[in-house]
Amino acid sequence: MVFVTVGTGLEPMMRLLMKVDELAGAGVLDDVFVQSGNNPAFRPRHCKCESLMPLERFEAMVATAELVICHAGAGTAIQVLRAGKQAVMMPRRKKHGEVVDDHQLELVRALAEEGRVVPVYEAEELEPAIAEARRRAAIPSVAEPARMIALVEAALLELGGRHAKKSS
Repeated sequence: MVFVTVGTGLEPMMRLLMKVDELAGAGVLDDVFVQSGNNPAFRPRHCKCESLMPLERFEAMVATAELVICHAGAGTAIQVLRAGKQAVMMPRRKKHGEVVDDHQLELVRALAEEGRVVPVYEAEELEPAIAEARRRAAIPSVAEPARMIALVEAALLELGGRHAKKSS
């Protein structure tokens, strides 16, 4: 099963959802389950979909997924890393009206540099990123997940502090 999530942010993220549905229709992805979040206009033709789900179910979906395709929200990133998944991660972008600043872009770049995620910045990059994530998932990981999670949590706290200062 392929699990796709764009989190629960208030801004829509249709570009990822529409591309996933398109790839499912083309046979690139099969058995796709989408947590669509705050995207009421998303009407998938080729995927199963729920807008929101309880945390326990979300964790189970991540844990059992063959592939995770997601935004770069803090909670999602931590869940994916804890589950030891090699995810395809697309940051929400300010230029697309998906977020107020590009803090998710920084997180994706940091995780990609560590080899923890396959980054996707625009929808047309999704298909080759899926192939790369599947290739990487077939290779056993030797990285310390606990250390990586601690680094991500520290970075998120730092970013959160910067974001809080900007908001004041």
